[in-house]
Amino acid sequence: MRLLRATVFGLIAIFPGIIVALFAYLLLGGPGESDEWETWMYGPCYGIPAAFVIVAFALGLKEDSEV
Repeated sequence: MRLLRATVFGLIAIFPGIIVALFAYLLLGGPGESDEWETWMYGPCYGIPAAFVIVAFALGLKEDSEV
């Protein structure tokens, strides 16, 4: 049951992670004038959504103490 709950939490956390990543992307420069991919954009584009999913998955795996 814990693994299923953690998976659902992780899947649901993708959506707010993408929204926060979009805001971070736009705040950090967003679509610039050059068409080349900047290496510093890996943080907002991949790091933030991944952090949301990992934290939500870890919270889903946490054992309930009042059962």
